Amino acid sequence: MTTFVHCRGCGVQIHETAPTCPKCGAPQHLAGASGAAVTGALTSPPSDYAKTQWYRRRWFLIVSLMTIAPVAALIALTGPMYYDAKGVVKTFPKNFRTSIVIMSVYYLYTLTTPVGSSQQMLLFLMTLVASLVMGFKR
Repeated sequence: MTTFVHCRGCGVQIHETAPTCPKCGAPQHLAGASGAAVTGALTSPPSDYAKTQWYRRRWFLIVSLMTIAPVAALIALTGPMYYDAKGVVKTFPKNFRTSIVIMSVYYLYTLTTPVGSSQQMLLFLMTLVASLVMGFKR
């Protein structure tokens, strides 16, 4: 059975024996004190979804994105976000994290606009679509 791990540099899934990432070129093995290669899982998700921090799970990210978007951006900026796909713990891609940060900046901008403005409606639609995509991601 082929086993895949996440790249230390960009997070893309690669074969566990790959010395470097084919996408970003980041080295995947650290040299140990004895000279043997030590394979650490710096960016690989936990083996069990229940072992992930509650604030890095999908449900919390969707709730925080719909209520207080800067909280979701802070989580996205500080580490990976996890979801459970048919019993396998996976991380959201980097483009999801980037879109959450962009929406949060736009959220902060719309706080200065009048209530009911078109900017606020656009923000609501953007967060609704992003939350739906995150919710149905497999």
